[in-house]
Order: sequence, then C-alpha cells, then structure tokens
Amino acid sequence: MLLPAGIVVATLVVIGLGITWFKRKPKSQIRSDHQPTIDPNPTTRKLIHEIRNPLNSMSLNLQLLAEDLSQPLLKDLDSSLDRVERIQIEIERLDQILTNFQRYANLPPLHFEWSNLGQVLQEVIDFNAPEVNQLKIEVVCQIAELPAVILDAAQIKQAILNLVINANQSMPNGGKLTVRARALNRQVQVEIEDTGEGIDPIYQDKIFDLFFTTKDEGTGVGLAIAKQIIEGHQGQLNIESQLRQGTKVIISIPTDLEVSR
Repeated sequence: MLLPAGIVVATLVVIGLGITWFKRKPKSQIRSDHQPTIDPNPTTRKLIHEIRNPLNSMSLNLQLLAEDLSQPLLKDLDSSLDRVERIQIEIERLDQILTNFQRYANLPPLHFEWSNLGQVLQEVIDFNAPEVNQLKIEVVCQIAELPAVILDAAQIKQAILNLVINANQSMPNGGKLTVRARALNRQVQVEIEDTGEGIDPIYQDKIFDLFFTTKDEGTGVGLAIAKQIIEGHQGQLNIESQLRQGTKVIISIPTDLEVSR
C-alpha cells in the first residue's frame, strides 16, 4: 500500500538523519572494546543466526537510502519508497521471530494432574474443524479407550495442535488427516498422519529443531515447542515421512509418569 508523499518524504528524512547520526557517532559509543566476550549457548546462537538475515537486508536497504538522500534532489521516489517498504517487512519479520522465540523460551512450568487424553485429542480436533473444512481435509479419528494419565492437559493440547496445524499446512489442496491413539506397553501412543507433501529425508532429523522450517513464511518454532512439551512429559516424538506420500508423527507418553509434587 502506497503512503502519502508527505509521509514518505518525512520517513526518508528521519531514516537519513538516523544514518547520518550512526556514521558520525563515535565508535566507542557504538561498541565498547572492553566488553567481555560471551560464548552464547546453542539456543542463543540459533536466535542470533535467525535475526542476522533480516538485519543484513535492513542494512543494505538503509545504505541504498543513504545514497538516495545524498543526492541534491530525490529523483526516484518510487524506488526509495520500495526500500522503506522492504525495511518495514524485515522489521515485522524480526518482531515475529522474537515473539515466537519468547513463546518458546517462556513456556510456563508444567502443571501435572490426572487427565483424559482422549478428551484432550477430541478438543483439538473440534477446535481444528473450521480450518480442515476450509482446506477440504478429511479427518479420520481412531481413538481407542485410553487410561487416565498424568500430564499438563493445556500444554499437551498446545503441542498436539501445533502438530495438527503443521499437518494441515502440508495439504493446501486437501487430503486426509488421521488421528490415532491407543495404550501400548505402559505408554499412550498418539499418531498424527497426513497425506501431504512429505519431508525430504535430509531434513527429517531437523524438523523439530528450533527455527528450522521448510516453509517460506514459517518461523520453525511451533514444532520445537511441541517437542519441548512432549519431552517435558518424559515422552518422545518420532517422525516417519516420504516425499509426496505424507508424514506421520508419533507421540509416546508414559502412563506411569513420575513427577514431584
């Protein structure tokens, strides 16, 4: 959406002043040479890596804007406006990355209680109904009689919903979503299977890593949150997938979970 010319010019002037200030600011005020070197942990390194690309894009566009503003007259307003828009897009991308990372880093402590996992699954399926209807996805439920289990029902619901949403997104042209659950060897096993695009074998061991995504607009946080929640229940997440034949995610949660109260 194009902005009024007056706002655009004002924005460009502000950005230009910011660039000039940054160039003239003493280096000692920008970065202290006496700051201690910090060796970030793996999660922090992933966050740094993830925000570097939008920052680099913003830096490049700011340099180009600086060149535009150095001219006596602003000759190409459309080009400068396009650079402002690109910077805004990257700012929004950074905000989304940091918001999602905050969700991952600040999950509340697990609150364990005896729960009906079958009911939790049904609530997720009901909540997901409008989206699958819109995408023309057929939903098949195969939920056996399950024993009561100790878990944080709210967070397990969030984990399963994240997995279901991911399955939906792999079937933009419709397909079948199958949700199975059964008791097996002192565990409750839940399977979420889709008939979507599948996952390339080279990515299958990374799919639950923080910030890893194969989607153009994904942030790679939803599945990482699901993994964190399941592992917090001493459970496991496994994946079986073939390209163009779909994906099955298998959740295993122990029925004899021991927690401190």
